[in-house]
Amino acid sequence: MASRRRETYILAITTLVSCVGSFGLTLALTSFPGIHSTASGNAGQAYGAAAATTSVVVLVYIARTFRHQSEESRMHREVLEAQTAELCLQREAGQSQHNTVRRSAEAAVRARHIKLLEMAMDDPLLMQCWPDYGPDTSHNCRKQYMYCNLIISHHCMCYELGYFTDEEVEASLYHIFGNEIVRSFWEKTRAPRGRTAPHGGLMRKFYDMTELAYLRRVDGDGVT
Repeated sequence: MASRRRETYILAITTLVSCVGSFGLTLALTSFPGIHSTASGNAGQAYGAAAATTSVVVLVYIARTFRHQSEESRMHREVLEAQTAELCLQREAGQSQHNTVRRSAEAAVRARHIKLLEMAMDDPLLMQCWPDYGPDTSHNCRKQYMYCNLIISHHCMCYELGYFTDEEVEASLYHIFGNEIVRSFWEKTRAPRGRTAPHGGLMRKFYDMTELAYLRRVDGDGVT
């Protein structure tokens, strides 16, 4: 910035001196009668040549100044572009780190949930602490449903963590719904899951794909 300001001051002073000198010389040549002669004509021609030379010098200096300013502008632009690219990389790295931490936290929470279900499946007293699947559900059937819940939850976690694609998770669920117990479990729990899953999230998308796989299996096997 200091170099540009100095160049601007020098350009302004040079232009001002050239203009004042040209004006003063022109005034002198046209105001004094003694100068109106052949010699003065020659002097005028010499002045014209000098003025043209001065103009060329000023133009060259202006061009040089503009070139320096253009170079400085280009360098500033490159620096800004580099800084912008660095900020974008930092933001992407931060977002990736945030997603990794969030997924790790979700995996830890679900691992705890699985542990609680496993404890209930191994102890009939603890199983009574969990909601029932209906008055007609026997102890053994309830235990099977809790295991089916672990299967569905495992697929959901793998899908949300990116281990399964849409096609892979739907194909796997379609295969799982070939089991009558899993189909019965989904039939009893599909409505509550649809109400509690947030709209627009990966879990809701997973439940929608699970429902499609279930309907495909039911329609294909002709079961109800």
